[in-house]
Amino acid sequence: MGLIILKKERNTAIAIWEITESLNEIKNHFQNQKIKKFNSKKRQLEFLCTRLLLQKINKDLEITYNKYGAPELNNNQFISISHTRKLIAIVISNKKVGVDIELISEKALKVKSKFLSENDMLELNQEESTLAWCAKESIYKWYQKSDINFKEDIKILNILKSPSNKIHVDFKNESIILDYLKIDNHFLVYFCK
Repeated sequence: MGLIILKKERNTAIAIWEITESLNEIKNHFQNQKIKKFNSKKRQLEFLCTRLLLQKINKDLEITYNKYGAPELNNNQFISISHTRKLIAIVISNKKVGVDIELISEKALKVKSKFLSENDMLELNQEESTLAWCAKESIYKWYQKSDINFKEDIKILNILKSPSNKIHVDFKNESIILDYLKIDNHFLVYFCK
């Protein structure tokens, strides 16, 4: 399938790739290049599809990784990457960025005790729990440091549904607004600052 969304707004590009190809089909796009090997075929497929998606945005961009393991670009812009099952999301911005994409499911509800506290203002249902997880994961990726406690440092204050599609959070006593998109049965949450 390949590219399913490419959205550019306010110096930010959001791109999503749906993986329908096999690993061998994707490798054909990289015939003359050395391909990084992974123990998992799924991980290698995600890695290669991420590079194909990046080429759709800008053929001159290359990814490296910083000391925190976060991706960086060769053009002084910021990038964040997320994958879930068959979707890969990339957000590129002139500002520091974090993104997460998740399938709307019971998964977030099942592990809510690990990332939600009584201070999070949301309904305990599949959608809002998934949005809360995505929001907290997006901030974690944006922050790029390991000293975050999802329950104590990130509090969901409000989820504004369509047409706003905003999540208001308190992160270490700073008010932050995140954007989100609903893509079929997935949520994508991103934050640029």
